[in-house]
Amino acid sequence: MHGIKEAVVLGSGNWGCVLAELLARNVPVRLWAMNDALRDQLKAAWKKRTALTDNGGQPLAIETKFAGPFDQDNTLLVVAVPSSAVRGVAMEIGKVCGRPLILCVSKGFDAEEFCTPSELIRKELPRASVVSLTGPTIANEVARGLPTVGVLSSDDLASLAAVKAALRNDIIRFATGRNPSHHELCAAMKGIIAIGVGMAEGLDMGINCQAVIMTEGIAEMAHVASFFDIPREVVYGLSGVGDVLTTCISPDSRNRRLGVLLGKGCKLDEALAEVQMTVEGVAMSKTIETLWALDVSIPLINFINSAIFGRVADLRTGFTSLLMRNIIEG
Repeated sequence: MHGIKEAVVLGSGNWGCVLAELLARNVPVRLWAMNDALRDQLKAAWKKRTALTDNGGQPLAIETKFAGPFDQDNTLLVVAVPSSAVRGVAMEIGKVCGRPLILCVSKGFDAEEFCTPSELIRKELPRASVVSLTGPTIANEVARGLPTVGVLSSDDLASLAAVKAALRNDIIRFATGRNPSHHELCAAMKGIIAIGVGMAEGLDMGINCQAVIMTEGIAEMAHVASFFDIPREVVYGLSGVGDVLTTCISPDSRNRRLGVLLGKGCKLDEALAEVQMTVEGVAMSKTIETLWALDVSIPLINFINSAIFGRVADLRTGFTSLLMRNIIEG
């Protein structure tokens, strides 16, 4: 790896577009869009934005197909798709590149393979160098220039340094870590906790109740982390508690928004249709069920999981009973 000279962003959701803009301050960027209509929409938005602000000067091209050619020794591939699409994207990358450098920003957990997105990529692409990005990074806030700190993690120090250099900017400061799966697993857990907090808001159960759900949820996340031998400093750091708090309190959080709708009585399919974006907390369902079956102590998270799929008769009574019992026993 001699330094990143180009970036290809796979995924044109909010976070993919924001990362494309940040990378374009330092290197030429190609952003992949799903179809011509989306490509044209993104091009118009980018033209309008650059007419109003100076992004630093590197070109950003928006395309509808992912293909070569590119120099795999000096190109960064950013995987910014929903967790359910990570395997397919990795397979597409494998058709044109044998040993890619990948920045994975997808959050979730594959219940079938029981692994994180970066681990899934490594299964499909054993020779890939993979860096993960986690932490409190709500895309809309970063797009507005509001400061935050993210976490880049990789077992490959040269790749970690190269990606950090390519992403240098005055909005996000990046801390670093050595074990991507530890940070990714904590990041994956935050969504279901935020759905529970949103449910409490939708039920008008008050801020106190929401705070208890956050606290209990973080404690249960720590139990899960212990099961996977994840250090406490990761759980209580930016990828863990930092990301949980952001997702639980942000009005831009799709997990929280989904929970609010469910708390107000919407069915899951109705709530998902209104949110109109992938909600990774819902995708954690099978993983939560597996952990519960393995006797990992997550009664609150398991309850939220059941509530998402309509298996709880009375949400308010269920929350109250569960939280009071845990407090008394704790």
